[in-house]
Amino acid sequence: MYKLILLLFITFNTTSLLAQVSDNEVNKSKLENNIFLELFGNAGAYSFNYDRVIIKNISARAGIMVLKSDDDFVTAFPVLINYCFNLNTNYLEVGIGLTFFSLPNDFELLGLIEKNGSILTGAVSYRVQTDIGVNFRISFTPFFYNKEFIPFGGFSIGYSF
Repeated sequence: MYKLILLLFITFNTTSLLAQVSDNEVNKSKLENNIFLELFGNAGAYSFNYDRVIIKNISARAGIMVLKSDDDFVTAFPVLINYCFNLNTNYLEVGIGLTFFSLPNDFELLGLIEKNGSILTGAVSYRVQTDIGVNFRISFTPFFYNKEFIPFGGFSIGYSF
């Protein structure tokens, strides 16, 4: 929990500091705010996410996943920093972050040793952005946990405004 609070504190304070940079450097495109549903990806099963440009081509993303497991819940909170490359009307996004998780005692996933903790994760995504704000992504979202590289992927649909 301490890591989550620290990462959110750093992310939002960085956002505040960077917001003081001149308006010319802030990306005012359709990428400024993005909400999306990701299936598989950085949270494992699914996640609802919000992504916001904090300075031109750099965005911060946070999401949530909650799954019912017997009498308990599995939760995951992916938090990433992304860099976005403009490919004309589409984009290549590259990011790194942490997925914070909480598991019930009898739940086994990816060989997780801890019941509460964080997993280093990344993302390389190809994003198709339409003129009306709808976007689609296909992503490679590996996990790095317990000295192991775990390849993973996902796809998403969302709306930019």
